[in-house]
Amino acid sequence: MQIRVLEKHTMCIVGEDYQLVPREDPSFEFSRGPLMGGRFGLSLLMSTPRRVVPIIIISSLLVCCILYYTSPMSATAVFAPSATSERNGLPSAKTEAYPKRLRFRGTQRRLPQALIIGVRKCGTRALLEMLNLHPRVRKNGNEMHFFDVDERYANGIEWYRKKMPYSFDNQVTVEKTPSYFVSREAPARVRAMNESTRLLLIVREPAIRVLSDYTQIMDSKLKKGVKVAPFHEKVLTPEGEVNDGYKAIKISQYAVHLLHWLREFPLDQIHIIDGDNLIVDPFTEIDKVQRFLRLPPHITAENFYFNETKGFYCMRNETFQKCLAESKGRPHPQVDPVVMSRLRKFFAPFNEQFYEMVGRNFSWPTS
Repeated sequence: MQIRVLEKHTMCIVGEDYQLVPREDPSFEFSRGPLMGGRFGLSLLMSTPRRVVPIIIISSLLVCCILYYTSPMSATAVFAPSATSERNGLPSAKTEAYPKRLRFRGTQRRLPQALIIGVRKCGTRALLEMLNLHPRVRKNGNEMHFFDVDERYANGIEWYRKKMPYSFDNQVTVEKTPSYFVSREAPARVRAMNESTRLLLIVREPAIRVLSDYTQIMDSKLKKGVKVAPFHEKVLTPEGEVNDGYKAIKISQYAVHLLHWLREFPLDQIHIIDGDNLIVDPFTEIDKVQRFLRLPPHITAENFYFNETKGFYCMRNETFQKCLAESKGRPHPQVDPVVMSRLRKFFAPFNEQFYEMVGRNFSWPTS
């Protein structure tokens, strides 16, 4: 490329692909290029960035502001204390840590508005995980044992609140501890926290629940190399009577424990879930629960699918699929039908009383 000065006020640029027609401009004063100490080339190079950069910066700031005030992902990252980093009362209790949890803007830790109070080995974990499919539910994955263990309750309600997950004000926080149901102290303590707390109670046929309870304990002890007595020796005395001192049998006497809760809460604040039906028709039971919690009906039958390999229903939503852990739904040992029949006869009067208390007949076998 060549630059030719034709006259004092005219210039032409001649190149291979273009040619600038000379023009006369009395206001034009030629300046030398940058290689000659002038500013002509430099001003051309700098003019475009000087105009574009401020526009980019302002646009970026505007987009950030819009996202910050409108998107739930406008969260500020905070490091929530893990469950193991604070004094948790009982070192032996199982806890689920929340390391480096992302706290969304507008959330806070709230006391639970709903509690899964039991019953042990009736499907409490499945119930919690299925409820967690709902975007308006925030689960606490730990069994906190706050209302049934004196050492933990002594930590105070603020300690308990700080163990809850972060939630928005339109979400329901749910905590699950199955041993609340059989605790004498828990009902009054829960009412002292919030008398409008909604309670979820899941039950199964009592004799099957005893067998499931035994199976879990047996499996745990066998893994540790501890010898376990056969089922019939646990549930029956040497004389052949039902061993009502066996803890698993005490837990299955639902009417006895429900009476303590009805002294503190009206029945319309306690929703009974059929744990046996939850296994074969999960949506029907969960749909009742989401309505009881006054949630919009978000969970549908499409959120459940039968896993042929595992032999029970699993969960899914728009982003994930999940089955319960291998320890859930473990097969039961073979038991003499005569033993199961004796258990069912023993539980029959307790079951009848339970039906009357809740106004619902579960039609559990009596022999």
